[in-house]
Amino acid sequence: MADAKPEKPAKPKRNIMGILVPMIAFVAGAGAGGAGAAIALLQFGGGGGGGGEHAAAGHAEAPAPHAGPLEYVEVDNSFTSNLADSGRYLQIKLSISTFGGEEAVTMFGKHKPAVVSAVLAALGEARDADIASTAAKDVLRSRLKDVINTVLKNKGEPGIVEEVFFTSLVVQ
Repeated sequence: MADAKPEKPAKPKRNIMGILVPMIAFVAGAGAGGAGAAIALLQFGGGGGGGGEHAAAGHAEAPAPHAGPLEYVEVDNSFTSNLADSGRYLQIKLSISTFGGEEAVTMFGKHKPAVVSAVLAALGEARDADIASTAAKDVLRSRLKDVINTVLKNKGEPGIVEEVFFTSLVVQ
């Protein structure tokens, strides 16, 4: 029995699936992350804040470069409307901002009756919830911006309104 070789401890069998599955998951995750980074670079440009040429589906196009200095236009009308779900009244005054310069201010004045009509129609759909909080008022301001820009575009003008501001807001 002196000739007998000492037994080596048995090597544990490696489970190829136990190694392969986590490795495949790691590679797939890294590939997805790399693809996401590539899409972000194409979408937003690599220059830190520059706009890409291609917009992803569902996202708005990057705004055009500003044509002039930022200007504010006070809309001299006050808008009064019933809130759609109560007997209360909403009265607001607006200002807009634009980078379109004097030409944009003139264009806005030219189409003011159509803008006033569209704003009144939009306010006629407003409810108490639309003015209940700062966030709700921000949504309403954004909606009014879209309404005004749509009116201008329908009249053959570019949408020139950057922002809408409430300069007065009264609810009774």
